[in-house]
Amino acid sequence: MPAESDYTTYRSAMQALRGARETSARAFYGGLRHRRRRIWIGARTVLDGAERIHVREGGALRIGLGSFGLSSEHDTSVVRVREGAAFHCDGIVSLQRGVRVVVDGGRLTIGHGTNVNGVGTKLLCATGITIGEHCTLSWDVQLLDDDFHAITLDGVEQPRSGPITIGDRVWVGTRAVVLKGVTIGDGAVVAAGAVVTRDVPAGAVVGGVPATVIGRADSWT
Repeated sequence: MPAESDYTTYRSAMQALRGARETSARAFYGGLRHRRRRIWIGARTVLDGAERIHVREGGALRIGLGSFGLSSEHDTSVVRVREGAAFHCDGIVSLQRGVRVVVDGGRLTIGHGTNVNGVGTKLLCATGITIGEHCTLSWDVQLLDDDFHAITLDGVEQPRSGPITIGDRVWVGTRAVVLKGVTIGDGAVVAAGAVVTRDVPAGAVVGGVPATVIGRADSWT
């Protein structure tokens, strides 16, 4: 059974959303279905493969429990974990309303304190995606560890997939795209609209298409 504090936090969040007319009693009681797995749902959600979601002891996966601005009660979150794949939450992880998370293969791991905003954000995992602690992914972000098509250049077939690794305290701006095989170091910032095709050093600010280093992030909040 989840700790009483988990349920209390969930109930308080749902009461706040209900007061703002952002959720319903139906969503609340539906969200309780997955409480034994420490998955707490506050908005319309398609959840497939809940048994393949592993939440660390003391952690929680919170879907659609944040306050909303860009989304409405009509937006639906989608979290799918296919057979043979896995989704690991290493602490308290927040997925906001309208997010799309599909783990077709490999393992998606998200660290404690990380927030993934909804409304167009997509995490599509075929090989492996690891996101560290206390990261923020903004709206309309895409993480793609697979091209989903074979590509041949000058007669040579290119690697189709490669794991993505994102360190701790990384901020990924709105409409940024992170492609296969990329590692982003701790404390880095990816500017809005950037397309990241190569590794990003720790603490760097990158922007553009393809993304290049444009500065140094002393801190961000």
